[in-house]
Amino acid sequence: MEFDKETESRIDKITQAEKENTIPRMTRKDYIAATVIILIALLGIIGGFFI
Repeated sequence: MEFDKETESRIDKITQAEKENTIPRMTRKDYIAATVIILIALLGIIGGFFI
């Protein structure tokens, strides 16, 4: 019973935060940074096969 009450309260907090838009979303700058990091990692992996 205690677990059910805890999960329900967490779900309520999450839905309330979504309504208030307090949950941070990824911005365009975040997506660009993630893309650059992924490309550099892929180049390193591909380069490692040829060395």
